[in-house]
Amino acid sequence: MRPKVLAVVPARAGSKRLPQKNIKLLNGKPLIAYTFDEIQKSKYITTTVATSDCSKVIQISEQYANTYSLLRPEELASDTASSVDVLLHAVEYAEQFGSFDIICLLQPTSPLRTASDIDNAIELYIDKKAKGVVSMTQCEHSPLWSTPLGNKSDFKNFISQLQNTRSQDLPNYYQLNGAIYLVDKHTLFSQRKLFLEQDYYPYIMPAENSVDIDTQVDFIVADTLLKNKC
Repeated sequence: MRPKVLAVVPARAGSKRLPQKNIKLLNGKPLIAYTFDEIQKSKYITTTVATSDCSKVIQISEQYANTYSLLRPEELASDTASSVDVLLHAVEYAEQFGSFDIICLLQPTSPLRTASDIDNAIELYIDKKAKGVVSMTQCEHSPLWSTPLGNKSDFKNFISQLQNTRSQDLPNYYQLNGAIYLVDKHTLFSQRKLFLEQDYYPYIMPAENSVDIDTQVDFIVADTLLKNKC
């Protein structure tokens, strides 16, 4: 039996680095609309909850089928509110519309994430009989080419270790890209966390789909990629 998947899209109004970024127009449409558009194409997601303290986000979400808006209480709209508490609040609200097996957290700051990315991550979850999946992408530059510069010897030691080291000989490293988080509903409520110690797997996304918008520079990069998308 195909599992029932609930998508939760968190979109807080406040953003210090890029104010109102979730509704800022990106290549002609609000940033958050890209996430809703891809959810609509998913083979697995049956219901979506948009949780926000922004009335414009609520208005945008109401344009989409099987999407319910949830006005977030003040205590869950602050800088200190945890993602897990926001997620639990949204899932509890969604349960009046049906039962769910998998919770899929999709942050609107990943506008290049596709429905295929979402569905492939869900299929990985199903194939592995997982309790959780998180999206990652390969680091553009190996962290082995980095060093702290806390004292005078840091740079000297760093350079000496890199003698005769070629970048192609270094191992690949992967980083979280913030695009997709999947977690078993019962595990989420019992452990109250997204990052699990067991039955947890990475889903690797291509770099061109992994832009995570946090600053104006990120916004410009995403806008440029969308304008040049084939």
